[in-house]
Amino acid sequence: MNMSIKRHLRTYYCLFFLLLSMCGTAQPIIHSHNDYTHALPFWDAYNNNAGVIEADVYAVNGNLMVSHNKKDIKPSHTLSAMYLEPIIKLYNSHKTQGHSVHTFYLMIDIKENQDTVLKLLMHLLQQHPYAFNRKLNPKAVQVFISGERPADNMFHSFPSYIMFDGLPGKKYAPADLKKIVMISDNFETYSKWRGINKLPVEDSLLILNVIHEAHAEGKKMRLWGAPDTQLCWQTLMNMGIDVINTDKVKECRVFLDSFKAK
Repeated sequence: MNMSIKRHLRTYYCLFFLLLSMCGTAQPIIHSHNDYTHALPFWDAYNNNAGVIEADVYAVNGNLMVSHNKKDIKPSHTLSAMYLEPIIKLYNSHKTQGHSVHTFYLMIDIKENQDTVLKLLMHLLQQHPYAFNRKLNPKAVQVFISGERPADNMFHSFPSYIMFDGLPGKKYAPADLKKIVMISDNFETYSKWRGINKLPVEDSLLILNVIHEAHAEGKKMRLWGAPDTQLCWQTLMNMGIDVINTDKVKECRVFLDSFKAK
């Protein structure tokens, strides 16, 4: 088979799966990447109906601190002050006054010492089950762990209020697979595209394949590090992506809502 025919076959294959992915695809949710770096952490994401809010976390002197780098930690930037306490207030208001709360995920990206971080985190979460335990409250925030994680075969041993971020290409045991919220990977593993013109067909095939594999496991797919532009959001949406990783939460919400208005 000559190269010209192979290229055409790849193009048709890509277009077929592209059209297939667009059929009945639900609108993706927003993942507020490194949310703590935004002008208004937590509230900007929450008020724009983000489905996932992300915080990088270190354990320092018995406290969970939010920062991308350990050297940049600020004393006031505890996980409790920035995220857990606002969430608890929301859910207490819901219980006592009936105020609505939209459900979302809180992704904790552990930067180091996962054993210590997880022990501290579970101690904090179990004190407020109405806000953080979906077994007791189906509308509670679901916390899940990314970054430095326990061994894959230990996921099932954690309580229901702790879930995990998965990786593509791994063969998780059924009990551990149930503990995974989504599959995440670096966009640059599949493409060096910078969001200008069209995504190359060869790259589209790679991305379509990893999305298909995640869906075959019954999981959502997220690609972090993708160009943070409307063209990229639209391209990934067309391919059936479930989660849009963005630093531009407000702009992304306006973009997604424009489809609802049509």
